[in-house]
Amino acid sequence: MGIISRILLIILVAIFFLAILGLGWNTFFEGVRKGADKIGIMTVVENATNSATEIAKNTSRDIIGSSLGES
Repeated sequence: MGIISRILLIILVAIFFLAILGLGWNTFFEGVRKGADKIGIMTVVENATNSATEIAKNTSRDIIGSSLGES
């Protein structure tokens, strides 16, 4: 069961990553917020979305900075 769960986790992470790349992180997380608002778990998802948005901003800033040769 351990290997099956790892494979499923890798697939889910890949799908999540490709969805963010395809939509853009802002559009993706805005869609997650709207969906959470509809089902009533807005506070939990809002906290997770805000954290993920900050991580995405910092990561993209680091990637752009490293590609431009900044340290």
